[in-house]
Amino acid sequence: MSLNSKSKYLFVSAFAALGISAINASAGFAAEIAPEVNANVWEESEQECAAVSVNGKDLLTYRGATARGEASNKAEEIAEQLESIFENEKLDPEKILPAKEGDLAVIKIDGTTVLKFEVPESVDGQKSASNPMDVSTKLVNAIREVLGASQIGAAAPKVAAAETNDSVRKGPIFSGAASWYGGRFHGRRAADGTRFDQMGLTAAHRSLPFGTKLLVTNRRTGSSCIVQVNDRGPFVADRVIDLSRGAAEQLNMISSGVAMVDCVILH
Repeated sequence: MSLNSKSKYLFVSAFAALGISAINASAGFAAEIAPEVNANVWEESEQECAAVSVNGKDLLTYRGATARGEASNKAEEIAEQLESIFENEKLDPEKILPAKEGDLAVIKIDGTTVLKFEVPESVDGQKSASNPMDVSTKLVNAIREVLGASQIGAAAPKVAAAETNDSVRKGPIFSGAASWYGGRFHGRRAADGTRFDQMGLTAAHRSLPFGTKLLVTNRRTGSSCIVQVNDRGPFVADRVIDLSRGAAEQLNMISSGVAMVDCVILH
């Protein structure tokens, strides 16, 4: 190889290496960019319509005005709140959970309410159900999908329509009375060998494997949290699960002591 040829070869190789580095840097930068959120407004049949979209996909669509405001105002407010959620660099998407407050759909992160919204005309391209918990679950799953988190089962906010004396259902969903414990048990060994922390998000179950994660929803309030099975119990016949104090606080059941809950086995 001549000197000139060698120089050209080195120049081209260096240029190619720089190009590859630039591409890799761009890809890494793109991966860190928050999802794009927009509120799109248009008129249809002389009625104002507005949609909240994430990365170009419409998630919530409103039509016309209600007692809570114009379609455009609702969409813009939700879009702003979603942007704030996505911009949180410390966000753990696995802690994004559905809930409800009255007739409003609610999204919570680690037990804190971050978004309340009116049930829209459609969710994720499908006509919306009237149940705010169903609506919230659909939006939460859309958000979790964008962030690469696991999906919450479609049946999470529901249980069988017919109630029976047997409070535990077969399969991935079960329902019944939940109690909570703490106090004198704090710091003791749980059944899995770990130290019981009453403020942790844990639960005692009679048979589920240790480490099983459950989405638990207080049927009365709609409050939800994810707990991990680390103990055995409850030892009262009519209870299906015993929760740590920390979980009970997130479910708003401290004062009542016992609450009817729906539990979904996540993994």
